[in-house]
Amino acid sequence: ADEAGLPVTARFAVGDIEGFAPFSQLTDGQPATRPTKLETGSFMFYTSGTTGNPKGVLYSHRSTYLHALAAAQNSAFGLSSLETIMPIAPMYHANAWALPYMAPMCGAKLVLPGLEMDGASIHDLIDGEQVSFAGAVPTVWTMLFDYLEETGRTVESLKRTIIAGSAVPRAMIEKFHERYGVIVLQYWGMTEMSPLGTVATPTAEVEALPPEKRTEVLQKQGRIQFGAELKIVDGEGKEIARDGIAFGDVWVKGPWIASGYFKEEGGNVRDEDGWFPTGDVATLDEYGYLKITDRTKDVIKSGGEWISSIDVENAASSHPEISQCAVIGVYHPKWEERPLLIVVPVKGANPDRGEILAFLENRMAKWWLPDDVVFVEELPLTATGKVRKTALRDTYREYLISN
Repeated sequence: ADEAGLPVTARFAVGDIEGFAPFSQLTDGQPATRPTKLETGSFMFYTSGTTGNPKGVLYSHRSTYLHALAAAQNSAFGLSSLETIMPIAPMYHANAWALPYMAPMCGAKLVLPGLEMDGASIHDLIDGEQVSFAGAVPTVWTMLFDYLEETGRTVESLKRTIIAGSAVPRAMIEKFHERYGVIVLQYWGMTEMSPLGTVATPTAEVEALPPEKRTEVLQKQGRIQFGAELKIVDGEGKEIARDGIAFGDVWVKGPWIASGYFKEEGGNVRDEDGWFPTGDVATLDEYGYLKITDRTKDVIKSGGEWISSIDVENAASSHPEISQCAVIGVYHPKWEERPLLIVVPVKGANPDRGEILAFLENRMAKWWLPDDVVFVEELPLTATGKVRKTALRDTYREYLISN
């Protein structure tokens, strides 16, 4: 659209909308593209490569269709023809989370942003197109917050947003709701899952909980959606207790979950019963809500005990002078690994290492505290906006030894 800095030659809409040409003008006279078999491949996407080399994942027409149906339901995104939907996540990021398919499925207005993902451009699109529902990774919303705070502007039309790609800091959820009146639906998934897995929408049981407990549950990654299955197992393959404390490896299966990778990279990744190993470590509470504690490759093992980099990052993100942060495990001669906190300060702020560590002391176990804080201008990101922890580990692997 012209608001996103791209030239406009025509505007198209599904249905009769003033100022827009009918969508049929784009399709009339075009060759039929309906597949003869629903299992025919429709798209190939590559994993983000945050923990290793990107691998190709092939989606079929059937898996894409079923995934969009499930994601649009009230238990998930709860979409209808009354919404104006903007997937800020790009199409190459797991089909923009299937939002471009859900919008026409529900008869909703669809807004596709252009190349500019800065806070001003995103705000102008939300405001100009009256976007009510949007989806993006946390880094995009951080840039929007910076712009809103600098200008004093708001996002009055925006009512709900889905956030995924990496764990959503509690501070971001609270800021969206308390300052801008926006409800955050945190969800979890991955490219291999098309990408939907769980969404933090309430059940009747959770809705009836005391407010503080309800908030605690809904700030997790959510509950599995109909059509998919999920289990968490320990090192011996036994399912863990659903107590919100015990943690283990997350496995999933379902009709929109990958059976393997392009050119069979990595071999047959599913077990004999069709379960796919996600590479995530998580807990499951008594209400069935998942909480990701880390990626298997990002867990910090210090002196034989695990430290969740995600939990440390969430605590640090609530500091008022921290814009973005990442926690990685770096080599330590005695403890094998220790956490290192890498921080991008808020624009104009000059946070102090000692003050940040003091801020974290009452928010985690003492042995979880980072051994040091490194200040940087920016974090290395993938094309989809996720932090490239492989690059950080390469850069800071021996930081504690050399410092």
